[in-house]
Amino acid sequence: MKKRMLAIVLTAAAMLTMAACGQGTPSGSPSGASENGKGNADSDVTVVKWFASRPVDGEIDLTMREIAEQYGKEKGGKWKIEVETTADRPSYLQKLKTLIAGGQMPDIIDIDADPYCQELVDAGYLVDVKKFLQDEGLYDRFYPTALRYQEFTDGSMYTLPLEYHVEMIWYNKDIFKENGVEVPKTMDEWLDVCRNLKDNGITPISVDGIDRWPVQRYIAMMPFRMTGNEYIINLRDGKASMGDETGRQAVEFLQEIGQYFNEGFGATDYATAQSMFLDGKSAMYYIGDWEQAAMLEAYNAGKVDYFYLPTAEGAKTGANEFCVNSGIGMAFNTQTFDAKTKDFIKYVIENYGKIYAGRMQMSPIKTELPGDIQFTDLYLRIREDMEKTGENFLKPWDTYLDVDTNTVMQDNMLLLAAGDMTVDDFIKIVDDAIASNVK
Repeated sequence: MKKRMLAIVLTAAAMLTMAACGQGTPSGSPSGASENGKGNADSDVTVVKWFASRPVDGEIDLTMREIAEQYGKEKGGKWKIEVETTADRPSYLQKLKTLIAGGQMPDIIDIDADPYCQELVDAGYLVDVKKFLQDEGLYDRFYPTALRYQEFTDGSMYTLPLEYHVEMIWYNKDIFKENGVEVPKTMDEWLDVCRNLKDNGITPISVDGIDRWPVQRYIAMMPFRMTGNEYIINLRDGKASMGDETGRQAVEFLQEIGQYFNEGFGATDYATAQSMFLDGKSAMYYIGDWEQAAMLEAYNAGKVDYFYLPTAEGAKTGANEFCVNSGIGMAFNTQTFDAKTKDFIKYVIENYGKIYAGRMQMSPIKTELPGDIQFTDLYLRIREDMEKTGENFLKPWDTYLDVDTNTVMQDNMLLLAAGDMTVDDFIKIVDDAIASNVK
């Protein structure tokens, strides 16, 4: 019944799929064994299909392809993985919904632990990853925070992490020194630093507004300091308002710090925001450790450094608690998660850490660093930081909110940060969206 309910929601997408494929597969039915190569009488090769949403030739993509190739060779060529990648997330999700509605769900998909993922879980589509890891004795192989990030608020987990990150504020050391400002320890001090820099004709912060999520990090900062993730969970569930004390504080903080973003930030893309910072055209830039390679030359030259999210008076979370995430996870089709697929995933967990770390990336799987690779001082420093993070971590708001509410928030927060919307108007728009979409 649950699968049929999900199929009804996606009827239009299903009709498009069937028309395009010329198939009459019932909407919402599981993908057939002959489609993924398992149990196919015409072939003795096991083919696993992974529909991915990660950069082609990115570190995860390269690592997984290397492991899959190695695994296939060990299986005598009787196993292979087919990867289809759509890196643009909105396009990926649209296609994923179409595939699932048309009974064409791949063996492996990429998905966040968000409301749509919960729909798939409720409909019985996804494997209980926590149970799988525990049953196989693999749960403790991962860093606890990397797994907790993948959990729903009830503690269940249906996605497997392939990455592990901390997010920080990078800053230009020369600009700070020349303008007599120091690394801020509190949120108020951070705003003071921004104010002093702007008064001296410096652009304090460069921001990628086109992708929205970098701006959304800022509105989440004060609520995280004061409540952990409690506020956003209550907001999502309709138990809190953006007009509550914590919500209003968040909105006012974004409006205030927004005046220190680069001019035209709403039309600034990822590469431009980063280039502004590295070219010395802005003093600070918020981004995660995944960009350490881009920062390395300037860091080694003593030009840039980083600090983590400042604290706040009366905060519930500590200085060693900030945005730590393990990114989009892998989820598995319950209909095709057979012994061969399980064996491959166990093989991934056994081999992933060293290969991924060898590409100067932080692995969610505990592993000793390969001794034949010279790791940078920056990498080792960040890795040490990650070992010292606290139990709380800022989980991005777009993983909590339904897609409609999130779109409303992301579109209007650009106006708020640019000074083109009032605090009260923003509060009302978001509250109205939540009221319309809360379940």
